[in-house]
Amino acid sequence: MQVAFILLFFTAVAGVHAQDTEKTVTGIVQDGNGQALSGVSVTSINGKNKAVSDKQGKFSLFIDDYSNSVEFSLSGYRSQTQTVEDNENEVTVNLPRAEAYRLGETVYLGLSSLKRGDVSGSVATVSGEELERSPVSNLSQALAGRLPGLYTCESYSEPSRSAATLRIRGANSIRANTPLVVIDGIPYIYNTSDLFENITGMEIESISILKDAASQALYGIMGANGVVVITTKRGVQKKLTVDVKIDQTFEQPTTRLPFINSGEFVQLRNEAGYNDGLGQYAYFSEQDVAGFVSGANRELYPNNDWRKINMKDLTSMQRVGVNLTGGNKNVLYFTNLNVLQQEGLWKTYQTKYDPNNNTFRANFHSNVDAKLNRLLKASLNLSGNILSEKTPGGGYASSLYPKLYSVPSWVYGPVADIADPVTGELTKDGVVVTPNEDNPAYPAINRSGYVQHTITSVYAQFNMILDMAFITEGLNFTGGMAYQTHSSNDLSALQQFARWTRTGSNDQLIFSPYGTAVNTPLAYSKTSSFYYNMTYKGLLDYKRRFGKHDVSAIAFASYQNLIAEELPYMRINSGIGANYGYDNRYLLAYSFSYSGSEQYSPQKRFTPVQAVSAGWVLSNESFMNTIECLDLLKIRASYGQTANDQSGLERYSYLDNINLSGSYAVEGQIANPELTPEISVKQNYGFDLTLFDRLSLSADIFREKMDNMVCGGAAMIPAYQGVPLAYYPKINKGIFENKGYEITADYTQVLSQDISFNLGGWLARSENKVIYNGESERAGDYAYRKWEEGFPVGQEFGYLVDMHNGNGYFNSQSELEASNLTYEIGTPRVGDLIYCDLNADNIINEKDKAPLGHGIIPRYVYAFHAGARYKNFELNVMFQGVEGLYSINGFEEYAYDGLYGTLQKTAWTAERFASGGKITYPALAVKANANHNSNSFFLEDRSYLRLKNVEFAYTFPEKPTKAIKAEQIRLTLSGQNLLTRHRLKSDDYGPEGNFLSIPVYRFYNIGLNIKF
Repeated sequence: MQVAFILLFFTAVAGVHAQDTEKTVTGIVQDGNGQALSGVSVTSINGKNKAVSDKQGKFSLFIDDYSNSVEFSLSGYRSQTQTVEDNENEVTVNLPRAEAYRLGETVYLGLSSLKRGDVSGSVATVSGEELERSPVSNLSQALAGRLPGLYTCESYSEPSRSAATLRIRGANSIRANTPLVVIDGIPYIYNTSDLFENITGMEIESISILKDAASQALYGIMGANGVVVITTKRGVQKKLTVDVKIDQTFEQPTTRLPFINSGEFVQLRNEAGYNDGLGQYAYFSEQDVAGFVSGANRELYPNNDWRKINMKDLTSMQRVGVNLTGGNKNVLYFTNLNVLQQEGLWKTYQTKYDPNNNTFRANFHSNVDAKLNRLLKASLNLSGNILSEKTPGGGYASSLYPKLYSVPSWVYGPVADIADPVTGELTKDGVVVTPNEDNPAYPAINRSGYVQHTITSVYAQFNMILDMAFITEGLNFTGGMAYQTHSSNDLSALQQFARWTRTGSNDQLIFSPYGTAVNTPLAYSKTSSFYYNMTYKGLLDYKRRFGKHDVSAIAFASYQNLIAEELPYMRINSGIGANYGYDNRYLLAYSFSYSGSEQYSPQKRFTPVQAVSAGWVLSNESFMNTIECLDLLKIRASYGQTANDQSGLERYSYLDNINLSGSYAVEGQIANPELTPEISVKQNYGFDLTLFDRLSLSADIFREKMDNMVCGGAAMIPAYQGVPLAYYPKINKGIFENKGYEITADYTQVLSQDISFNLGGWLARSENKVIYNGESERAGDYAYRKWEEGFPVGQEFGYLVDMHNGNGYFNSQSELEASNLTYEIGTPRVGDLIYCDLNADNIINEKDKAPLGHGIIPRYVYAFHAGARYKNFELNVMFQGVEGLYSINGFEEYAYDGLYGTLQKTAWTAERFASGGKITYPALAVKANANHNSNSFFLEDRSYLRLKNVEFAYTFPEKPTKAIKAEQIRLTLSGQNLLTRHRLKSDDYGPEGNFLSIPVYRFYNIGLNIKF
């Protein structure tokens, strides 16, 4: 009864006001030359009603939000505001060109939105249309280089399962957490990749990254790591439009380890054995070496390229996407359906079943906005994806790829002629293994069965929006809930296989059983997992203009609850935000949030943070009117707090964790009821400049400091008190700082209606330091007594190679003896690396370790782009890179039966040194030795510049387009990761991975886009 009464009341009130406030505006939008403009956003000034102009520039907008004016905006044009009267039937609007002027662009902040001209914080945006230029399967891959201040590192590179680590402005704490993801106003902090990676560019209106306290503070304990805001497309007032996109993509690895043929391999292996004192022909006799080198009898002396045998050089992916968009004054709708099919990576030889990788993914996304009456509206966002993926029984590609190099090229295989125990008939059924690799790539792919993964993810949002103009114009209330669920089901069909090894001498083929495993049929089993996430939100927003005064504000509260197989997670967040602008000159914003998590004790559960920002648009001051070339000059500043509860703590950190083990009590986590979320204090100062309507320049400097970072407390406790230091709880005493700057520049020039071009780029620098982390100081004879404090996050330590003799190797026995050094990390040999004795005690041990590199965050991240259009042809190019990124990446040549690459081919030998030959690696070894510790020789400069994306497009002329009753036909040729320039010591692997990780893939795509 109460609900019915409320609805009846709203309906009655609606009837009183409807006649006075509703109107329909129609018209046409043109450019300065009188040409019709399509795709122009036509929005009521209060922001609730929206339409888009069609190909003829025509639009029709129904207004019911008390707006008396309409704003027209299109990228590359200066936005216009048109006052509309109740009796006005049709308007004509001319938009002047303004290539670099974007003040009318809507910037989505997750909980609210602002026009770019009203933003006083630091926010970067990219449109879904721009993301569609990247022919990739996962969203994170498309972001590289497109958002100033966002560092992306492709951490996993298997096609259709690739993912990149995202960091905004480097690191804000020692954990270098990834940013919060907000989709259509709802934060998703748990298992984010289940949703984030599967969203396509066709679904996205825009993506914003929030970089300073002014934009992050409203997210409370979730905001300190930065925020990625994804806003999906919604329906607009226009007739149904159908947008179809078909892509065919071909993929190939950008790098590969070199093939070391069997002749080279046996010589390198003997060389390693000789260096280890095992004799000149320790592993392969002189006859064997001659046989492998000559290649005259490959039956006895094989030369197997296991990568070529087991892995494809080129794979393919197909994708089809369809958008349906439209609406009228009562219902607006947007629907996307996207289907992806990924071909397998492997060459398979199994005839009884198909074990190859194969991925099918279907995405569905639908946003519907319905007007229930004059005051009440409802919106439903329903999204989900189904992933059906088959993998070999031997594992995912990340575990199978190293197996391509774990068996040397001289090993016979992959199968041998084995006599049937019953009939005696010879069959090629004996899987050949080695004692150091009993599960090589071939049987892991072909003889281990398969696993069928079926994963279903759904996230839905439902909102009711109440127009509270009956209280005051511009006031609205939104109440809603969001539901996220993830279900994973695995069907395993696995089998074992008999193993054989080649025995005896290499001049005959003899195979013996290895181990006790036998061939088995497929054995079936099932596993499953499930979780769901509930979010409830209420939001009050207000937006009005009073003469020269613009006022907007929000007040909100939300509750999140994740239910999984383990303990639930719960969060509450509430806050207020306000923006004020005067005469388009002075801007002021304030944010406050009060948020909490049951991770902390009831007394410390809630944390307040706040931030303020201000802007001054000098270009709108009267004293600047004489500068004709100046279109915009805005100075911005922000200061405030953000918070983080992802601080590496165990669950319920305020409770002791004591378990019974038999008759004993085992103490685990030691409680600290005083722990609180970490708080970062952030400052940002910047300006935006636009000249001649073509050149735009933005610059920001930032600094952030966290002085209550969660860290260990052992450094504050004397060791003699008796309790193991590892048992002490974490405390809020850590200090961390991060600082840097960003510069962005863009230039766009329209030479005529048929010719235009653009170019631009951005550069971001960040530098972080751990000031205090509870680190215990090492003894006084250590060269560096602390290895974390005073250094960037992820700082590596190792031995410095002493280069005083010119090459850093012990080049003779006399030189080795004269060094008077004792190695506690392995006995050095002639040809080994000379390490610096930093503490001058003539002993090489961990006390001599020094910092190597600058942590896990690059000093510089940058990108630059260019584009040109001539009539129906369009070309866009983007380069992306990082500078100042180092890491230790040792090539462990002693692993398995030997792993060799380009550098190992010219390792140190006495003959090579005596002849002055090129030496690129220490003397080879068959076992780990002093060379295989972290040291500066293995420190790689991972800086690179990459041709990240190229797109060439042709839009078909009007005649063939109309022939199929379409509005537009567009053909594209595009590529991703096409060329890479790096500073690694060899081309064996790329700057993101290591020698046994799946390399980054290169993509070639042909696409067809048809709009009806």
